[in-house]
Amino acid sequence: MLRQRTTSSGDGSNERSSAKWKSKKNTKQHSEDKLDSFERLFGFKLTDLASWDSFVRLLFRPSDPACLGVVRALFGLLMILDIPEERGLADADVKWGDPNECRFPLFNFLKPLPLEWMCLVYLVMWVGAFGIMLGLRFRLSCLAFIIPYWYILLLDKSAWNNHSYLYGLVSILLLGSHAHYFWSVDGLRNRIPKNAHIPLWNYTILRYQFFILYFVAGLKKFDSEWLGGYSMTNLSYHWVFEPFRPFLTAEQIDFWIVHVCGFLLDLTISFWLFFDVTRPVAMFFCASFHLMNSRMFTIGMFPYVCLATMPLFCHMDWPRQAAIWVEEHLTAFFAL
Repeated sequence: MLRQRTTSSGDGSNERSSAKWKSKKNTKQHSEDKLDSFERLFGFKLTDLASWDSFVRLLFRPSDPACLGVVRALFGLLMILDIPEERGLADADVKWGDPNECRFPLFNFLKPLPLEWMCLVYLVMWVGAFGIMLGLRFRLSCLAFIIPYWYILLLDKSAWNNHSYLYGLVSILLLGSHAHYFWSVDGLRNRIPKNAHIPLWNYTILRYQFFILYFVAGLKKFDSEWLGGYSMTNLSYHWVFEPFRPFLTAEQIDFWIVHVCGFLLDLTISFWLFFDVTRPVAMFFCASFHLMNSRMFTIGMFPYVCLATMPLFCHMDWPRQAAIWVEEHLTAFFAL
């Protein structure tokens, strides 16, 4: 009887231990599921932020260079188009031909060169932009673009605008990156390890730069004049707002579409672009926003640079996936 009771007590203890072990296992499994969900949502583990060393390892995580290579080529192409237009090469004789013209340089020691030398400065910058687009002598090309670009920009403060800073900053960030590891002449000539992985921070710094671009633009709209609908009146009469006219008046378009939606888009679009679930819708609205701006305002290549850099927020291997998709469909088409 005593033996039987002891055995029964032992069975109860084993059951409690088993239940406790199962509870711990379920708790651990639940925690792992939460961590997996975090990783699926953000693209990295929460433990990657637990210490400085793990954060550095995250920044140096091997990543596909394909997306960055495409963005580099598109940025270089747009800078080629920007130099004769907004940088002023097309009217250099008017812009720099009069040595007595009053200018407002950032530093007093900055002076424009004679017209012939200014044209040579533009030529060096243009060659640099071609080099960036082609990925040819990439770092040298970046320097050939950056130095003349900032020299011309700093010569006249009266011509400054926010996207002028942006082009200069993006070119500096590209200089420190491995953007020529994909889709580049340097790769074809075996000057660099073609299609090798690159550190994640190459993407992070550019994503952060464009996050600042959008988010700060949203913060600057956080005032009574913009939110009250007084900053940009009568913009609703432009043809790009035709789709809204059947159900909104001109005043409602000015207030709700231009001011309220413009404020919300700038303030939040970077967050929506970051997540896989919301990215397709965010890409549609962001692209629509920039295309509309390109028609309404004379702001050079700025909307197109923003369009070209939107893919930075996508999966890094999307150009390879797109190439596979095109190849499969072309094969299927010619097989008909």
